[in-house]
Amino acid sequence: MKTLTIRTTIGADRQLTIRLPDDVQAGPAEVVVILNPLAEGVDLQARGWAESEAAETRARLKSFEADWKAAGMEAYDAL
Repeated sequence: MKTLTIRTTIGADRQLTIRLPDDVQAGPAEVVVILNPLAEGVDLQARGWAESEAAETRARLKSFEADWKAAGMEAYDAL
């Protein structure tokens, strides 16, 4: 597994092309895209998290997304 960090500005057309390094082999691959606005959020690296750990945690939490966004769940925000 190879982890790349690419910082860019998303344009009005909402399209992004990424040139991969030459050492990335051609063929089947899983690509995980994490959009993190740079003006917001938690600096996980400053808290000791590797990018791969953050990506794995996000992937695991993804299964909760539908429940978390369900009607009525905003009541938990007030707790």
